[in-house]
Amino acid sequence: MDTSKIFQKTIDYMIEWRKKVTGQHKQLPVIHAGREEQNSKPAWRLMAITVILCTWMTVNRSWSQDMEQTIWPQPSRRIWYWVDPQVNLIPDQINVAFKNAIDEEMAFLDPDYNSTVFLAKNIRFTKGKTGERKKHKDQPAKADDIRIEAEWRTGYLNQYRGSSFSFIPINSVRSLELRFWPDLRKHFPKVPEGRNWNVNMYAGSRYDFFFRTEDSARNFINALASALSQRGLSIPFSRFGLMWDNVTPAQAADSGMARAESVLITMVAIAGPADRAGISPLDIVLECNGSKVKNFSHFSLLLDSLSPGAHASLLLLRRLKDPNRYPDQNEWKTLTVQMEAR
Repeated sequence: MDTSKIFQKTIDYMIEWRKKVTGQHKQLPVIHAGREEQNSKPAWRLMAITVILCTWMTVNRSWSQDMEQTIWPQPSRRIWYWVDPQVNLIPDQINVAFKNAIDEEMAFLDPDYNSTVFLAKNIRFTKGKTGERKKHKDQPAKADDIRIEAEWRTGYLNQYRGSSFSFIPINSVRSLELRFWPDLRKHFPKVPEGRNWNVNMYAGSRYDFFFRTEDSARNFINALASALSQRGLSIPFSRFGLMWDNVTPAQAADSGMARAESVLITMVAIAGPADRAGISPLDIVLECNGSKVKNFSHFSLLLDSLSPGAHASLLLLRRLKDPNRYPDQNEWKTLTVQMEAR
């Protein structure tokens, strides 16, 4: 629909409404049971239509602007940190790490209870289900559960409280990531203040654990990684501290590329190999060790082929200014960086 026509029609309605409320276009009175009553319904209808149309135009304009600005992804509100976990902690050290987390009032969110926050009171490992243990006859400990005794809080002001247990099968843990949320309460309003360090655990569903300090969060990751290692299990951690996605046709056109090839860096882990190499979000990876990068999966294969300690020579295309802050600026430069594989 033509926005200019809608705007003109809105103005016409507003003029008509003004005439009615100022008496310039007065209506005949209506008689109800011998009582005279002014008919104001048309004026109110016009005013309601005006408000609706103005609101629609504002939303439509905002939506159009957002569409124009989403060529390049916005910076993430969370800060991702590189993790190179210790996997050699003995059971006593694992228990100490869990106890310290409890003493600092570690909070967590269970995916089965979205509106409830839990405060851990005890963490230990217990024997898993009999059926799962039978699947691992040689090492039944692989079917152990992480048992978390916790106090739960829910309600608008967390005024309803109780106690419960959460069980997480240890062989379901697929990843652990460390993040920091500067504006924690905007994203996790139930989590108590001051617990900005966040460990994401993917174990069938996503579990979020929140800590007061970075050391507590890292020690928690080390304890879990060591417990998994002792049971013959492991977690694949990022080797490069990189996240990427395919370059879209709009991004390719904006960057002067003939085709929508290569990959766009979306996140870089602080203190990771990519960060130390000087790679930044919104960099476009054109080549890896002389091979032209085609897409997401191709870049993954190129990096996976590198042995630990090897270096990847990456040819990058970088915009000189942030496209989200300076959309009209379109100057780019190429640079080569060396990234070590872990």
